[in-house]
Amino acid sequence: MTDSPALLLPCLYLAPIQYYSKLASGADCIIELDEHFPKQTYRNRAVIFDSNGALKLIIPLKKHSEKTRMRDIRISYDAPWQDLHWKTLESAYRSSPFFEYYEHEFAPFYVGNTYEFLFEFNLALQEVVLKLLKLKPKISLTSSYEKETPGVRDLRMLISPKKKTGDDSGFVIKPYPQVFEPKYGFLPNLSMADLLFNEGPQAISYL
Repeated sequence: MTDSPALLLPCLYLAPIQYYSKLASGADCIIELDEHFPKQTYRNRAVIFDSNGALKLIIPLKKHSEKTRMRDIRISYDAPWQDLHWKTLESAYRSSPFFEYYEHEFAPFYVGNTYEFLFEFNLALQEVVLKLLKLKPKISLTSSYEKETPGVRDLRMLISPKKKTGDDSGFVIKPYPQVFEPKYGFLPNLSMADLLFNEGPQAISYL
């Protein structure tokens, strides 16, 4: 139990390192599933580091209205995005120090298994990442949308491609070795997958 206020977090796809620093903070975490789904966020996209620099992996979604809740967003399988994402992850991280140790944990999300709802896919993948980090945060899910969150730190829009990490005083960027760093320099706050594949068991120390 911690005296820190609970954190209200969005439900993200292979979330950035900044997000996992919150899950590792020791505070209770609440995952928002009842917000109206916002476009162009990490909820259905992750950013990794491949041979061409920063690259977005975007999960295609079925058509929905602007007022569709996150918990009701469905994944589209009209295009073979799982195969594309997995081949891209393999290409980007095959030569990283720890990809071969972790690939069997990630592969089922891209080869064979399908999820109807985005939040189910995101949470299942998050559970795997937390297991690899040996983190066991206390996590609950929302049951309704609350605009005001007294007593809870609202981080729903803080961790976003549209926000600079400098807006988050609780997150400090520290360089670590990356596969393509010699070519492009260090890229901060990528998907947690980047930190895991490059740092392995030391990833938790980074957080």
